[in-house]
Amino acid sequence: MRGLTGIDRRAGAVLRSTVARAPGGSRAARIAASALSPGFRVLVAAMIAVPSTRRAGLQAGAAGVGAAVAARLLRDRLGRPRPGSRQDGGFPSRHAAAATAIGRAIARRHPAAGALVLCAALVGMAGRVATAEHDPADILAGAALGLAAESALATLTPAG
Repeated sequence: MRGLTGIDRRAGAVLRSTVARAPGGSRAARIAASALSPGFRVLVAAMIAVPSTRRAGLQAGAAGVGAAVAARLLRDRLGRPRPGSRQDGGFPSRHAAAATAIGRAIARRHPAAGALVLCAALVGMAGRVATAEHDPADILAGAALGLAAESALATLTPAG
C-alpha cells in the first residue's frame, strides 16, 4: 500500500507544481477549489426553487448530502493525512463525493445540464488537488463514493 500512496502523493505534487508554473494557475486553482461547495449548494437551491427542476434538485440535494455524510464518516475513521497543512483526514474527499452525486442526480433527469455540472465538478476537484487540499486518490475515492451514493438513492426513489 505504501507504493500506491507514494505514487498518489507524487501525482498530486506534479499537478501542484505544474499549476504553480502556469501564469495565474495557482489563483485559478484556489478559485475553482473554493467555489466547488458553495456553487453546488446554490445550484441545488436554485433547482429546488424552480418547479420544473424541483424534483431533480431535491434528488441532487439528497444525493449530495448522503454522499458527503458517508465520506465524512469514512474520512474520520480512516484518518489518512492530507498533503497540505490541514490536520484532518482527506480520504475520501467530501467535496468530490457530494459534487459527483449532485452531478449524476441532475444528469438522470437533465442529461445535458448534468454533463455541464459534472465538468464543473471536475474543475473544482482538480483545484482541490492543485491547492493541496487533497491528493488524487482522495478525489477518486470521493467521486466513486458519490456515484455509489447517488445510485443507491436512485434505486430507493420512485421514477417520475
